[in-house]
Amino acid sequence: MRLDHIAYRVSDRRKAAEFLSDIFAYKIGTEFDIVFDDGSKAECIAMIPKEKMDNVPSIEAGGHRHVAPEIFVSDGDENSIVGSWVAERGGVGGVHHFAYQVFGIERVVKQWREAGVEFLSEEVIDCPEDELRQIFTKPLPHLGGVIIELIERGKKGFCQGSVKNLMESTKEVQ
Repeated sequence: MRLDHIAYRVSDRRKAAEFLSDIFAYKIGTEFDIVFDDGSKAECIAMIPKEKMDNVPSIEAGGHRHVAPEIFVSDGDENSIVGSWVAERGGVGGVHHFAYQVFGIERVVKQWREAGVEFLSEEVIDCPEDELRQIFTKPLPHLGGVIIELIERGKKGFCQGSVKNLMESTKEVQ
């Protein structure tokens, strides 16, 4: 299991992306909007670490391959899922979740459920065209209320349909 990405929900995704670019040399990979059924919107930026963009070899540590995580930054309308979450945190936002790449996501979900971890959805969210599978835990109180995402990656980065479904699964989480 490795850290796949860190997701921030913020009041200004552009300022956050500029900071990440200046400080950590991340580059904008993909930008897209998510429009929810109620008409509200979240605007998203998927950022790629410079090492990945420049094809710098990953670091081998203890037999494990380390690749810098991607960063996902979103903001949203005042009444959107993202905007409401940011407002609940004094209008600043913060880290929403850490995503860990797994292999055999169904097996890992089963193990975690047996260990008492609860998830925000009953089923793993699939994006078949990208061979991407994801699920969020409920906020984990013993980790400061952070959410953990389990992600099994296929060919591509982020799948807009999956992002929408994942965000919707957090609608009642504040």
